[in-house]
Amino acid sequence: MGKTSRRSADNRMSALCRVLSFAKEQRRIKHHPIPTFHRLYKSDRADKTWSEDLQQKFIKTARPAMATAMILVRNTAMRASDVRKFAWTRYDGRRVQIRSSKTGKMLWIPATRELKAHLDALPRSGALVMLTPSGKAYTKRYFNDHWREDSDAIGAGDLNFHDNRGTAATLLAEAGATAPEIAEALTWTVDKAQRVIDAYLARRGVLVANAIQKLEEHRDKIASPARFNV
Repeated sequence: MGKTSRRSADNRMSALCRVLSFAKEQRRIKHHPIPTFHRLYKSDRADKTWSEDLQQKFIKTARPAMATAMILVRNTAMRASDVRKFAWTRYDGRRVQIRSSKTGKMLWIPATRELKAHLDALPRSGALVMLTPSGKAYTKRYFNDHWREDSDAIGAGDLNFHDNRGTAATLLAEAGATAPEIAEALTWTVDKAQRVIDAYLARRGVLVANAIQKLEEHRDKIASPARFNV
C-alpha cells in the first residue's frame, strides 16, 4: 500500500497501533509489538501554526486538562509526552522544569506570567498537574482523543498539538528573539531553532515584512538630515 499511497499506509498503521495500545491497556496482550513506526508520508507543516485567537478560544472552551495542556505548550513548547507527565514537583512557583531537546536532561526555565497564574490557580489533587476526569494519569491515546475532540469543537481543522511548539518558536522570533535565544528559551539546538525560523516565518512573510520595515526606517533616517538642512 505504501507504494501507491503513503498517507493511507500510515493511517492503517496508526489504526493498528491504537488497537494494540487498547489491547495492552485491557491486558489482552502483554507487550505492544508496534509502539512506534517509521512513517512513509512526510507532511510539510511549515505553514501550520495556531493563531493567538484560536489558542485563546481553545483555552476558554476546552476541558480543564486540555486547557492546561495548551497553556503549557504555548509557554514552553514541551512535547505532548512531557505535558502528560508534568508533575507538580517540576514547578517551584517561579520556574518550570522541562526536558532539553539538546541533551535530554531536565532544565529549569522561568515561568511566563500566564503560565504562573494558571498553575497557581489550579488545585493540587495529585502528583501530576494534568489528570483525567476520573483522577488518573493521561495515556497517550486518551490524551490525543480529548485534544482532538476539543480542537474539532472550535474548528481547528488539521492543526495538531505539535503545531503549537512551532507556534511558540515563531512568536519568539516575531518578537525579535534570535535563533540562539530561542534555542536557550525552549532548550532546543540552535540548528533546530533556525530551521523553525526559516520554515515558519518565511512562509508567513514575516521576515520579508521585517526587512522592508527596516529598509523604510533606514531611508527615513538618511532623509531626515537632508530635510532638516532645507
